[in-house]
Amino acid sequence: MTHVVTIMGAGGAMGRRVTRGLREIPGAYELRFVEVSSDGIARMREEFGTEATEQSEAVKGAQTVVLATPDRLVAKVTASLIPQLDAGTNLLTLDPAALHAERVPRRADVNVFACHPTHPPLYWLLEEETLEARKDYWGSGKARQALVIAQAWGDPTTFDVVQSVAEDMFAPIVRSHRITVDQMALLEPAMSESVTNACVALLKNTRERVIETGVPEQAADDFFWGHFQIAIALIFEQLDWRMSAGAEMAMREAQSVLFKDDWHRILQPDAVLESTRSITTEH
Repeated sequence: MTHVVTIMGAGGAMGRRVTRGLREIPGAYELRFVEVSSDGIARMREEFGTEATEQSEAVKGAQTVVLATPDRLVAKVTASLIPQLDAGTNLLTLDPAALHAERVPRRADVNVFACHPTHPPLYWLLEEETLEARKDYWGSGKARQALVIAQAWGDPTTFDVVQSVAEDMFAPIVRSHRITVDQMALLEPAMSESVTNACVALLKNTRERVIETGVPEQAADDFFWGHFQIAIALIFEQLDWRMSAGAEMAMREAQSVLFKDDWHRILQPDAVLESTRSITTEH
């Protein structure tokens, strides 16, 4: 039976990704699209030949409403959206931040979920059969990835259906992990955006400063990328090999310069909440 899905923010990057995934399964979904920006509407027309529908009409009778709007706009969007939903509707956000920061109005007869794809993991990409899939770093439908999903509140018997929709949106999905909203917020923004992205940005800045000293750019690049790859393999124990004693000493000595002793405070509940509140504030 056809499942009625309304996509909020359908003309944005995530909205179009969701649309592409669900359109890959003919007859499974009746799709409706809500988009307020002229650029987004133009992108929908160009890529899919689809038109936007007024919000109140688009959500009437919808079984699942997908929130593909920017984090900072979720509070504003859901303030008008939640009262318009039919009782029993599933609301699926694509990021946990707004739910974690309590930006979504709580309505007991609406089932609210958050999901997020992991993006294709590094070693999975290496195992992909085609060059196109191996370069699908974001997860646009060519490479395999995993998914995390959580229910914030509502009827738990709808979980299977919502998970199936989420897996179809971000296919190919190898496995899904049912976790809590708090656990999702630890994964993103805390682990992936706050810590991982900050560390990777530091690596990029280091490479640039080395080149500024006069080291030829190609030499720096070859050396950097080779050592980046082997460092990941060694530190994450992907090889039956160890760092040299000198490399371990250099790493330990640098950590006291690069990181504060209490860096892991960023993973504490109050710090995570501060982050999600900041992300979901409209500026």
